[in-house]
Amino acid sequence: MFRVVLNVNEYIVRSYIMTHNHPCTKSFMRCGPWFRRLSEEEKENLNPVLQQSSSCDAVMEHVRNKYQKELISDDIRNMKSKTALVFDYIRERGHLREFHNGEGNVRRLSRVCFSTEDQIRLYRTFPEVVGIDSTYNINRARFSMFQLVITDNMGRGRPVMFAWTKKEFTEDVRWILNMFQEIMGDTSSTETFVMDSSHAEIAAVSQTHRNANIQLCSFHVCRALCRKTRDRRAKAYLCRLVSTESKRRFDNYFRIATQLAPNVTGYVQRYWMPKKHMWAAAYTDHILTLGNSTNNRVESLHRQVKRFLQKRDSLHKCIFKVYRWNVKVSRRIEIEAEVAATRRYTYHVSASLEHLLRHLTKFAATRVLYQLKKETCMSV
Repeated sequence: MFRVVLNVNEYIVRSYIMTHNHPCTKSFMRCGPWFRRLSEEEKENLNPVLQQSSSCDAVMEHVRNKYQKELISDDIRNMKSKTALVFDYIRERGHLREFHNGEGNVRRLSRVCFSTEDQIRLYRTFPEVVGIDSTYNINRARFSMFQLVITDNMGRGRPVMFAWTKKEFTEDVRWILNMFQEIMGDTSSTETFVMDSSHAEIAAVSQTHRNANIQLCSFHVCRALCRKTRDRRAKAYLCRLVSTESKRRFDNYFRIATQLAPNVTGYVQRYWMPKKHMWAAAYTDHILTLGNSTNNRVESLHRQVKRFLQKRDSLHKCIFKVYRWNVKVSRRIEIEAEVAATRRYTYHVSASLEHLLRHLTKFAATRVLYQLKKETCMSV
């Protein structure tokens, strides 16, 4: 009860008594907003029950028995609508797949992925090279996010699928690639997958795309090769194994490195030499990479999207933020492409070659000139 008086142009509370003027039972107090509030961990544990239970009474009984808290039907409907609305919103504009672990009534969401219609069209236009990589610390559910990225005709990395998994095992990456095949329809046109040195990703691609080549990120390989030694000269020769295009020099550099650091010989021969056709430039000249010798295009997209995310975001909020970010970036790139189409470049080459280059984008023309410059002594 409050006692309020008027003082000039404002009201002032002169006294108050914080007692109820009506009886308040224990059950009534338990329905108050403060007593209905669930912690973040309790909300995450409650998600499987919300997804599987159609009755509000069953969820209320579960919370009452496990957490000794009293929810009302509005609380349950609000919690159900958040995840369902995000997934339904994306399904209307693309393709979304989800996977639940567990048996019976207790099933937990462990994997989810989506591609929009624009991303599907983008992949079907540029399917030759796909980069795959994961990042973490982007949501409070501790799901890792994977991006599958293509290289367009302007040399830019463009995401064509986003996926979230609770773990990063081979079966999780294999599920992502299987959903990638299912959503895109036909992925046989993909000649190369670019990735870091993750064993789970290598094994999954080898199982789902047996005819595709695998190109490992040169930075990750170099870092892994140098992990077993502190000798600077040995590290320099080990890194040259990745970049040299001569098989003879490759053998010489390896011999010198093993002499400088004998302890790395067994490690390199056991783990890296059997798959040198995935990372050594001397043995990967037949692989189409479109300039993707590293995973930088995917890493760059990770840095961009993480600016819009926070560690305290829930999983459904993280997914929705990534979707909105992808739409925003796609619109910006469309505008940049329209501006780039109006530009003209001058090439100091023969007339016949110049006629060909003018039909290519800036990135494609640069790659053609680079290869010609390596093979001939022409002046560019």
